[in-house]
Amino acid sequence: MHSRLAEISQFLDACRADVYAAIANASDERMEQTPADGGWSAAQVVEHLALVESKTSQYLVACLDKAIAAGLPHEQDETSVLGTIDRAIIASGRRTAPEIVTPPAVVSAAAAVTSLHASHAALHATLRSADGWALADVPTRHPLLGRMNMYQSLLVLGYHDRRHEGQITRALATAK
Repeated sequence: MHSRLAEISQFLDACRADVYAAIANASDERMEQTPADGGWSAAQVVEHLALVESKTSQYLVACLDKAIAAGLPHEQDETSVLGTIDRAIIASGRRTAPEIVTPPAVVSAAAAVTSLHASHAALHATLRSADGWALADVPTRHPLLGRMNMYQSLLVLGYHDRRHEGQITRALATAK
């Protein structure tokens, strides 16, 4: 795997490991409880992460296919891409998720975790299909952050996990 994609893969896996660590000792019952202050249960947050990762993977594959058809070159640059997006933009403020990635009102913890594993496997398939291509030249668009490239879209997924890992921890700590 190209060095740029390898570093992104490692980053995504580390961010996901933090999510798994946050739920590792939580019972299904606890994960399915709504926090005392309202908001999503930990299971709903996990389902949201799976939905976002799955939809983003599908979108990125379509963007990549379009760019390849238009003559996308192979990657020549070896410099790191980890610093190409401002993570503070992703971490700041409460947001309302678009309907397509809003979890249902009732989510089984087991089903949500299964979905999360499946979406991450699909993301890795996307990474394998993107290997060797100049992903900085693949235009993408984030619904809240605007225009970016495919490397940046992949990084946003990792920061999205980090953002919601804290929400999972709070939901578990304050579950009714």
